[in-house]
Amino acid sequence: MRPPRIALFLTAVLIVLVSARAAYSQPKVDVPLSIDYATLSEALKRSVYTDNGRARLWNGSDLCQYLYAEHPSFSRAGGRLKLESDGTLSIGVAVGSTCLSPIQWNGIIETESDPYVAGDVLKLRVTDINLLDHQHHKTLIAGKGFDLIKQYFIPRIETFEFDLDPVTAQLRDLADVASPPDVADRIKATLATLRVLPEIDVLDDGIRAKVEITMPVFPTPAVAAAPGATAATPNAPVANAPGATAPGAITPAEMEAFQTQLDQWDAFLVFAIKQLGVADNDPQFRADLFELLLDSRYRLVRALEHPEAGGPDPVRILFIDQWDRLGEIIRAAAHRGTLGNRSLEFLGFISAGDALFALDQAAPALGMRVSADDLRRLAHIMAPLATGDPLEFNFDEDPALRKLFGTKMPLESEGPLETGAEETPGPSSIPSPASIPSPASIRTPASIQTPAETASPGASGSAAATPVRSPGPAATGTAAAPAPSPSDDGDDDSNHDDDSTTGSMLDLLRWALIPVPAEAAQVTQAAKAPDVIRKLQALGGKLKRVVVSDRNADQYRGDLDQLLELSGLHEMNEQDIDPAHRNLYARLVKAVAWQESCWRQFRLRGGRVVYLESSTQDLGLMQVNKHVWRGFYSLQRLEWDIIYNAGAGMEILAQMLEGDQNKRGAASPGKPDDLARSAYASYNGGPGAYRRWRSHEPREERRIDDSFWQKFQAVSRGQTIDILSCAANWDQNR
Repeated sequence: MRPPRIALFLTAVLIVLVSARAAYSQPKVDVPLSIDYATLSEALKRSVYTDNGRARLWNGSDLCQYLYAEHPSFSRAGGRLKLESDGTLSIGVAVGSTCLSPIQWNGIIETESDPYVAGDVLKLRVTDINLLDHQHHKTLIAGKGFDLIKQYFIPRIETFEFDLDPVTAQLRDLADVASPPDVADRIKATLATLRVLPEIDVLDDGIRAKVEITMPVFPTPAVAAAPGATAATPNAPVANAPGATAPGAITPAEMEAFQTQLDQWDAFLVFAIKQLGVADNDPQFRADLFELLLDSRYRLVRALEHPEAGGPDPVRILFIDQWDRLGEIIRAAAHRGTLGNRSLEFLGFISAGDALFALDQAAPALGMRVSADDLRRLAHIMAPLATGDPLEFNFDEDPALRKLFGTKMPLESEGPLETGAEETPGPSSIPSPASIPSPASIRTPASIQTPAETASPGASGSAAATPVRSPGPAATGTAAAPAPSPSDDGDDDSNHDDDSTTGSMLDLLRWALIPVPAEAAQVTQAAKAPDVIRKLQALGGKLKRVVVSDRNADQYRGDLDQLLELSGLHEMNEQDIDPAHRNLYARLVKAVAWQESCWRQFRLRGGRVVYLESSTQDLGLMQVNKHVWRGFYSLQRLEWDIIYNAGAGMEILAQMLEGDQNKRGAASPGKPDDLARSAYASYNGGPGAYRRWRSHEPREERRIDDSFWQKFQAVSRGQTIDILSCAANWDQNR
């Protein structure tokens, strides 16, 4: 059960009342107002435990006489509020530099109290106190020691006050921003009658007070239409319900407003996550935030895939769901004690957001919506000293975001990056540098071997693309790149013959797919990684702006096969993939590139070479979505650099593989290849979709997952891709 929210309970009930029909009396309504234990504990620390997390309760005549408490934690004890706090007591005498202490105690101070409200302040009345050891067994100490603890601990706890007035004040401030003029006065009039009652209930997740609200008399407000939704009245039928008007196409202006809202939400979420990134000592917190960001973006772009007028507002649904999840993540980290001295600040940020999004839920009745100014106000609550616009949206690389989640820079092709479509010469075979072996000369393990082309399952099916937003203008321009190396032909010695090159490739494959002893791993990687990079750079130059055709298909397929193998080897090293999963990963990257792009980075459009882009703005060889991975990678290099695009997509696959391997249901006992299905489902639909292939999924997602699985099995059997047939089908369906 998710922890109750202070503002959420208050505002949700308030909105129901405000949107009710006009009444002829002024009824008083009790509204539950809840405070979770994480927030209460942090407030107590901030108020009483002020000496670097300690509450110094008593000091005697010298340094050998002291009493202090640390690490407070609230919970429920029947109908009372229980507080546990580590305590240390010493009653001694200093003799030189040592203490002679006849009374020493270290354990847990446990109190039970009755919480109550005085005015707008929550306070505690202690009713019982016990001393426990660290195994929670009762302990006995000399009477004087116990008396000291009771004398100094109880009064200090009873001085604690949790001010409820900021909660209601915060709600009023947010209502001022979020309320249109025609309903703002009504909301203010209702909030002005708010009064907190003295009774308190102690629950499993927190404590609950009651707020009394007197309802003024006013007529029901008109309902404003949300962007992307048709106007309605309070009695209008729910969209898609019997008798409801069927959804229809939205106008270009509505679509633009819809996309702007989603962009602002994404920018706000990135801002919040970067502020929360202070918990460097909590890997679980970072992993939760990473999944939240990706799942939010996958949902965000899916919302734009089929925008319709009428029916539920997908923006509001996305906001509320993701906000609830963010609150759960922050509260869990607060319980683990990993948010440091900003815990209360972050918890207050969540409480304020609860109020905002509860008000937004009332939009069908009040005509209210979450605005850009609302999000900016929330950002200011979280980071009052931050500068710049927290809603700024662009596709620039974000080093801070990449550092927070440990995303590495993909390998780039040598030479300047050339962007923009250009005319292509007539079809011809692709020249092959002597240093790059032909596909037939590379001896690969049977599990990833690619023999002569044969018919393969799924080759005629369309490649699956991540569902994302509608197409928009592609970014163009010139980006700096490493200077080319004129003398580097892809090998150290131009006199190497084909046999020596083949041996080098075989060594590289063995290095990637066969576990090596730990003490030798570092040396092996240092010896082989540069060779992989040199060969990749040569292939990158060879495949620059190359479009596959019936005249170069065999050569192209061989070169792409090498590129995928070498990029996979490089990412295995960079991502430190578990040796047990390296064979699976090598097959996975080939199957995903087949599924996503038919092994292509470029295509022809109107006689000009352009980068591959799906109708949903997935880019290049690995179809890396520009919106989902905004800030993590260079947009122009994803578009025009095949080596960079391969590395980015394979890094994402490695992250999904690593993240899924310990998740329940990702793989079945005795079926290790199930992990490939889960990793691809995450790659295609977000981390939360990892086990969708196991469930009764929608027809389109089932088609995508079945198509991938056919290709993965084909790669595992050593079958190769018919690029031209696959490409013709891909182009027709994009």
